[in-house]
Amino acid sequence: MARIINLKNKKFQPLESPLLRRRSVKIAATELQLVKKPGKLRYLPAPQSTKPKVVESETKILSWSGPLYVHKPDMKVILLLSLTLFTIAVLFQIIQKNIITTVLFGLLGVVILIKANKKPEVINFEINPLGVKVGERLYQFREIKSFWIEYEPALGIKELSLQPKKWYRSFIKIPTYDQNPVQLRSFLLNFLPEVEHKDSLADVLSRKLGIY
Repeated sequence: MARIINLKNKKFQPLESPLLRRRSVKIAATELQLVKKPGKLRYLPAPQSTKPKVVESETKILSWSGPLYVHKPDMKVILLLSLTLFTIAVLFQIIQKNIITTVLFGLLGVVILIKANKKPEVINFEINPLGVKVGERLYQFREIKSFWIEYEPALGIKELSLQPKKWYRSFIKIPTYDQNPVQLRSFLLNFLPEVEHKDSLADVLSRKLGIY
């Protein structure tokens, strides 16, 4: 006679194979590990994006700010020079009756006085792979022939000089203030040759006057 099993009987438990038991234990252990250390397990790889990766540029840019030129005027020297120029202008007019020379020396004296009393505006300076930027004006490296850094802290000279390729243009003088001259030189050597620039008479005079 066949045996009838009462499924409602709580005491009855179906037989379980040893292999199935081991798998259950292994799955349970895995689930327990997922709960404890969820960050260390990855079941599915992250979907790869079809968009191209954006690589940030590592190009170095040097920048600083300060007055457009050094303004430490020696008023005694400036007044003496301006008076001398005005005197020369008067003498030329009296002796030679040369109005052009008279006006030239007179204007030169006036310009020196105006520049000595006018403080320069504070602007931003920047050196990037395209060129040297002074305020809103960009001097591209293709327009520049060479550079030279004049650095004599004892004399108060901290200056970057740029020589344009066009012969009729004057040298571009940029105050470097507290910038590291070694770092400036190392950066500029990637784009320009280094050539020593001799000071002109105007450069020497402007430094004597304290408006360079």
